[in-house]
Amino acid sequence: MTANTKKIEETIEAVFCPTAFTAQYTKGLERTIELSKSGLDQAVKQNAEILAEIKKALKGSSLPGLFVLDLAAQAVEGFVAVQKSLLDLALEQSNASIEAVLAYGKDADKAKADLSNVLQASFDRAIGAQNLVVEYAVKQTKTNIETVKAQPGVAGTAVETVADSVQKGFDTVIAAQKEIVGQATKNLKAAAAKA
Repeated sequence: MTANTKKIEETIEAVFCPTAFTAQYTKGLERTIELSKSGLDQAVKQNAEILAEIKKALKGSSLPGLFVLDLAAQAVEGFVAVQKSLLDLALEQSNASIEAVLAYGKDADKAKADLSNVLQASFDRAIGAQNLVVEYAVKQTKTNIETVKAQPGVAGTAVETVADSVQKGFDTVIAAQKEIVGQATKNLKAAAAKA
């Protein structure tokens, strides 16, 4: 290896240090995913508590169809499981993409461009899939709440109020989730643009 070649490699490493960049990127993505999972776990917990209180309030009533509450709980749990799987998939795709791009080795410009493109495409696919799941969960929850409210004897009662509260709580959780994902997306795009 000539002194000139060594100097070029040192310059490339100083200007574009893929190892340092990818380590920081991965750490940020892992933190974002853990934060998202924590929020999802809290949503499941809150949903279970609210549904338990609704069942408690309706215990002994003559309202039929309380099984819908169990279906709502299962729907939220399923939604969260899918969300967590999508988050894990995004991390796996990101790590695999980083490893593939780093394999380019000496061609820093090509590695940098490919890294940015692969990470962005992977992240966009994961966010798109997550948004589809969120929209499905929103529709399903709304349908379940409307079903509860349509039961005979529910209109104008505490059950209707609780059902509205459940809907508002779910909407709040979804809004917070979207905000977290939106902020993470901005941060990751900014980091990728600097690369």
